Amino acid sequence: MNQIEKNHLLIQANIAKLIENNNLVIQSPTLIAVTKKRSIAEINTAYQLGINHFGENYLQEAIEKINLFKEQATWHFIGSIQSNKTKLIAKNFDWVHTITRIKVAQKLNEYRTSKMPLLNICIQVKLDQSDVRDSLSIDQIPQLMKELDVCSNLKVRGLMGITHPDASMQHRVQCFKRLKEAFDAINQSGYSMDTISLGMSDDYELAIQNHSNMIRIGTALFGMRK
Repeated sequence: MNQIEKNHLLIQANIAKLIENNNLVIQSPTLIAVTKKRSIAEINTAYQLGINHFGENYLQEAIEKINLFKEQATWHFIGSIQSNKTKLIAKNFDWVHTITRIKVAQKLNEYRTSKMPLLNICIQVKLDQSDVRDSLSIDQIPQLMKELDVCSNLKVRGLMGITHPDASMQHRVQCFKRLKEAFDAINQSGYSMDTISLGMSDDYELAIQNHSNMIRIGTALFGMRK
C-alpha cells in the first residue's frame, strides 16, 4: 500500500467517524484532490483510488496535465483568474471556484459556448476582512448573483471560502457559519445553489461539520511537496 492510498483511507475514515459521531444526516462530501505541483503519476494514483475530481491553481501547468491525463475526470479551477486566461479556463475546466467579478464571469460565459455543458461556478467569499486575497464580501453577493443571471453558459452552484492559514479553529467556525448563513439567504431569495466549497487539509473536518459538501485536499492526501 503506497502513502497516497494510506492517506486516502485515513481521510475517508475521519470523515465517516465525523459523520457518525455528530449524527450528521449528510452524504460524504466530494473530495477534490488539489494537484498543483503534483505529477501525472500522483494524479493517476489518486484516480485509481476512486478520486476523479482534481483542482488546479496554475493555468499553464493545469492545461499540460489535462492534456496528458487520459482518464475521464472532472477538473476544477481553484486559482485566481486573470481576464486574459478566461478562454483557456472556459474551454478546459468543468468547475471554477473563484468568481469575484462580473467581467471575468462574462468572459467565461462568452468562451464556454452553448455547444459545451454549462460551466459550474462558485463565488469566492471573503471570510475574514483582513484577508487580502481576491474575494467578494458577503454584502456584494446579491448584486453579483443578479448580474450572473444573463450568463446562460454558466451555472452558479454555490459559494467558496478560504480561511486565513493562521486563524484559530474558533475563528474558522465563525467564518464557516457566516458563509452558510449567506448561502441560505441567497437560496431563500429564490436561487437554488447546492454547493459549499469549504475546507482544506488542515480544517476539512471542521468545514464538514459546518455544512461543506465539497472539500479541497492536497497535503493531507499527497503529503508534503518535495
